[in-house]
Amino acid sequence: MSKSNEELSREIVALREEVRQMKEIVAALFSMMVESEEDEEDVPFFSAGADVPRMNN
Repeated sequence: MSKSNEELSREIVALREEVRQMKEIVAALFSMMVESEEDEEDVPFFSAGADVPRMNN
């Protein structure tokens, strides 16, 4: 089943479009991660649970 050059060219164009879309998705996910990490800096971090208030001790 050999494909013609025209079919291969169409497939290459489609694959390039898919790669472009994946790059956009990765960029969006990366931006969301960076924003999430910036938000977490405002939240105090409790180490080893020593300062965590506990109910029913």
